Amino acid sequence: MVKNLAFSGILSDDPPFNPDFYNWNKVKVRYCDGASFTGDVEAVNPAILSGCSAGGLTSIFHCDAFRSMLPRGTNVKCFSDAGYFINVKDISGAPQIEEYFNGVVNLHGSAKNLPPSCKLNPGLCFFPQYSVQNVLTPMFIINAAYDSWQVRNLWF
Repeated sequence: MVKNLAFSGILSDDPPFNPDFYNWNKVKVRYCDGASFTGDVEAVNPAILSGCSAGGLTSIFHCDAFRSMLPRGTNVKCFSDAGYFINVKDISGAPQIEEYFNGVVNLHGSAKNLPPSCKLNPGLCFFPQYSVQNVLTPMFIINAAYDSWQVRNLWF
């Protein structure tokens, strides 16, 4: 899998080269099935929603909504790999990760797009420890004991 994806030309984030769109959000749709995602959803069974890191958290957030888009009776599971962020204080006793996710919610306006089952302060919804029990679709969660991103960015 590509770790870093370079956007160039009309997708460049360099204002001199792309003055019109340098600061726009970008989405790259990767090649998947040759049918440009137009396949028959009625024929999907079984189905799994999965993601890693922030994508793993996404699979938790959207697990039930994913299931609701598929025909009744479809065998659906969700898989979160390294998406179980834990709300703990850093080594100085500060709630740094909680403040971080509150900032994410504020920056992106995420509160209105969180799952309806999350009735907490929106920043706390980013911690599965508070919300995963409300997910009705079967889910498999795998997480390392020490997440390198969290150790590097939040605990020290």
